[in-house]
Amino acid sequence: MAEQYDKVIEYISGLISSGELESGSRLPAERAISAELSVSRNSAREALHTLEHMGIMKSVHGSGNYLSDNMSAGMSEMFRFMLLLKQVSKDDVRRFRCDMEKMICRNIIASGRIFDLDCSEAERDRLFHYELVYTEGNKLWICLMEAISDVYREWITDVLEASDENRKNTLHKLHGAVLDALRSGDMERCEEAID
Repeated sequence: MAEQYDKVIEYISGLISSGELESGSRLPAERAISAELSVSRNSAREALHTLEHMGIMKSVHGSGNYLSDNMSAGMSEMFRFMLLLKQVSKDDVRRFRCDMEKMICRNIIASGRIFDLDCSEAERDRLFHYELVYTEGNKLWICLMEAISDVYREWITDVLEASDENRKNTLHKLHGAVLDALRSGDMERCEEAID
């Protein structure tokens, strides 16, 4: 059974590699996969379920199975389970996010890209961090930031709800400090504000 399952996964991977399938494409039906590969329909179904649980594929009732165009959702679930299983801590996630943002800022400064976000909008934490990573443009970082932010957002919401106006203003000012540091090309100040 495992060989048949692996055969299905390799088949789907091959379709992606050859360019026959891309994000958002409809996958062949279980029956067609089963016939094409001479595997049981159950093996095809199990392989497709695994791809769905990994966030690689999504099933649309009455329409079929499609390659996901949102891989970060599967990664978010993986991060949540890593936290539940205590394989990582909230502090690990926080430090990873800070280090990733520092690297993104370093690349923005080195490339000379203009980081153009109105500071008044920076109060909206999610928008600020998304704009930062989208300005850099690295698709892997975008995917990771979206995944981490899905998990992190729950914590930020709790922090903001428990914060008084003074703390909210401080957070807003720190976003502004990151923006000012990026605009002036001062990585040291940028890192201080992120920390």
